[in-house]
Amino acid sequence: MSRKFFRNISILAVLSLLTLAVVESVWVYRMYNDSVTDFRRRVESAIYKSIYKAFRMDAIPGLAEATYIKINLDEFSLYFEPNLIELDAYQPYYAEVLVNDGEDPRVIMTKGEQPALNDPMTTVIPIDDDGRYSLLLSIEMPFKVFLSRMWGLIMSSVAIVLLLAGVLLYLVRTMFRQKTLEEMRRDFTHNITHELKTPISVAVAATDALRNFSADADVEKRSRYLEIIESQLTQLSTMVEHILSVSVEGREYKYNPTRVYLNDIVGQLTQGAVMNSGKTPVFNIDCAEDIKIMADEFHIKNLLATVIDNAVKYSSDPIVDITVSYESADVSIEIEDNGCGISKDHLSHVFEKFYRVPTGDIHTVRGYGLGLYYAKQVVDLHKGTISMKSRVGEGTTVTIKLPVNEQ
Repeated sequence: MSRKFFRNISILAVLSLLTLAVVESVWVYRMYNDSVTDFRRRVESAIYKSIYKAFRMDAIPGLAEATYIKINLDEFSLYFEPNLIELDAYQPYYAEVLVNDGEDPRVIMTKGEQPALNDPMTTVIPIDDDGRYSLLLSIEMPFKVFLSRMWGLIMSSVAIVLLLAGVLLYLVRTMFRQKTLEEMRRDFTHNITHELKTPISVAVAATDALRNFSADADVEKRSRYLEIIESQLTQLSTMVEHILSVSVEGREYKYNPTRVYLNDIVGQLTQGAVMNSGKTPVFNIDCAEDIKIMADEFHIKNLLATVIDNAVKYSSDPIVDITVSYESADVSIEIEDNGCGISKDHLSHVFEKFYRVPTGDIHTVRGYGLGLYYAKQVVDLHKGTISMKSRVGEGTTVTIKLPVNEQ
């Protein structure tokens, strides 16, 4: 899947989420407006009922007009407040009687305190048929009541949006991780092909020399070529073992603990690195001869070989410091190089399966992204820890801690 596809999927997910949020917001807003409209209708109904009861006492709505109007806001309130209670709309209010005599309306009567109202709703209702007198009533809007009634809907809407946002983010994250895994597996296939071809090619070349150039007649040459073949086949066998060990999820490693002297192993591995690396690495080793642990020698040797091999491969003029010491009930193995280093963004991923620090199309160092993953599995098998510190251009330090008497 291309980068453009993932970009389009991400944009579509974000737009879908925004659309959902807008729809939910509009829905909540319309419900709030409906609550305000319903409250206004109930208040106006209470006002009309109270006007006909208090001011237009002999009027019959729709049939007979009032012949006598008596304006008294105290009497109005005796009808208005019970009507508000009956319609479940009782709130603090302020009332004025206005008279319109051709100029600006004049206030001739008031009831209540207008400054005490918060966010009032104002309604003007005519009192008489001629429109000379009118009632201006301001009543406090019960916003808190509206919100309390809608609180469950608002919270459910927010929860739905957040849930879908989480699901979309998880799906996008999973897709990007899948894309990354595909790239890593593709790189693994490419790199492992080259890694396996090298010892095979060398062994085939040595065999061809024995067969076609009479090398078998010279005992010294034959011995040297056979050693080359044996060395390359051993290297190939180790690669295959690594791949089989870490490529099967949930596989239990064979574990045969014995007494392992680390000075001997470190010495063997550094000598092999000097002979096989094609470079002239310098090793500074600080390890007492009597430092030993109970561990599986095969896995410990491969673990240290992986780290030492990386220290040499990723350094142009390798200088590797290896320090082995006791720390309480553990043995600490610190391997420090002067190589190219690893940036902080990639440092947290180096122990993941198939992961290799991306270098674009430049592959100066071959590998298949399983070495450090295998190293982490071996350390976990021995109930130890492994960590890495690195700075670009300054080198890398790998610290391994293993229990002395791990059971």
